[in-house]
Amino acid sequence: MYKKWYYVCLIFVFVSCSHDIAHIKNAGKGKLKANYQLVKIEEKKFQLDSETAPRPVYTQMFKDKSGTELFTFFNSYNKSIYIYDYLSSTYIRSIHYDNEGANGILHPIGYYIKNMDSIFVYDMMKIEVALTDSSGFVRDRISLRNSSDNNWALYYPQYSLSTVNPFIERQGRLILTGFAPFAIPSENIDNFLFTAYIDLKTKQIEYHHKYPKALYGCNYNWEGGFATMVYPCLSHDEKLIFSFPVSHDLFFYDFKSENLTKLYAGSNFANTIHSIDHEQRRTPNELIMENYMQEDMYGAILYDPYRKMYYRFLLQGMPDAAIGMSTGEKPVDIIIMDENFNYLGETTIGVEKEWNWTNSFVTLEGLNIEYTSGEGIDEDYLTFKIFIPKVI
Repeated sequence: MYKKWYYVCLIFVFVSCSHDIAHIKNAGKGKLKANYQLVKIEEKKFQLDSETAPRPVYTQMFKDKSGTELFTFFNSYNKSIYIYDYLSSTYIRSIHYDNEGANGILHPIGYYIKNMDSIFVYDMMKIEVALTDSSGFVRDRISLRNSSDNNWALYYPQYSLSTVNPFIERQGRLILTGFAPFAIPSENIDNFLFTAYIDLKTKQIEYHHKYPKALYGCNYNWEGGFATMVYPCLSHDEKLIFSFPVSHDLFFYDFKSENLTKLYAGSNFANTIHSIDHEQRRTPNELIMENYMQEDMYGAILYDPYRKMYYRFLLQGMPDAAIGMSTGEKPVDIIIMDENFNYLGETTIGVEKEWNWTNSFVTLEGLNIEYTSGEGIDEDYLTFKIFIPKVI
């Protein structure tokens, strides 16, 4: 009996991995009932100077010692963190970083303000985190690259930080979520770890968390970096959640082990998601872009502690999208869920070229999403539309 079951398992593995095209079905399509929708209630604008443009790569909300709620963002042009009073939209100050020298940071793209004496800045060029203060002085550097291994890029992540993919602090560690910028060969699926844990006391780094085999194994072709992005969220009960673009489910990871569980959190309208119909190597750019445009792709997951709800982004597929069509034409949809991840509804807010959805965050006022083009837009301001869920 044991041998028979063993051979059945071998056959199952062979059949499952002999196909190179993923078909990830949406079990809830057409079955979910909407009771809520997102409603735009107000607009918030932050005036910009002559060296600053909209669509910053990274923002962070931060409370100072007095409890004032500060809105901060990174200006990649002059390598500065700008700080505003969120409620009044008043500019307060900026923190500038040098390009060279002892305090040089070559390509900063994200940061975490723990306090004004401890600001962690990610340097994309050096693949390291610099510990700085509010004067721009670099106190320490933490390398995220395993320089002793020439093949380190096959097993360690790249990092594309944004407001919806931020540093996360938990229990004395900074969690930095990365991704594989390429389709993962089956032989590497058990070795590639996409999350770095930085111990704030020792500055030691541990790498954890593998891509789910059912989504990214079997030599499925997810080239281009769109489908392999990973979006983290700390849940209301301090669990680490990951949203993968190609999955209708959310994945919950154990901090102390590689155990994971999944829970359905899909759209009522999303279709079956397919990988690229081409071998992983030398995939033409036209096929990569065609797959991105035609397939539904999930984005970030955000928790709203004020309303005890979750918001999950979805970039809707356009099955008839022609080669060369701008990615900005993809509709942006937001799924609303309660604290138990029960579906409450979803709302399409527009298309990607109108909304910089990767620059979204939650405040007491509601869900803030950067609005980048359309009626009344003024590039002298960083503009956010604020949404709240309302009963239909």
